[in-house]
Amino acid sequence: MSMLHLELSDREADDTRTALSTRLVGMRDELVHTDDRAYRADLKATIERLEVVLGRLEAIVAAPTAAP
Repeated sequence: MSMLHLELSDREADDTRTALSTRLVGMRDELVHTDDRAYRADLKATIERLEVVLGRLEAIVAAPTAAP
């Protein structure tokens, strides 16, 4: 598994966090309303991965920045 690194400004990180949070709300709603078992399983796995990413992003955004 390779690890990617992405540099974002504080504003970009906050915007990305907001966009990801909003998208996850839509995905959870879609999960509740789907009857296709395979699609539901894939969607659930994707949601779980994105929730981990969101958690990491929130931790970074919430962390105090060191003064130069």
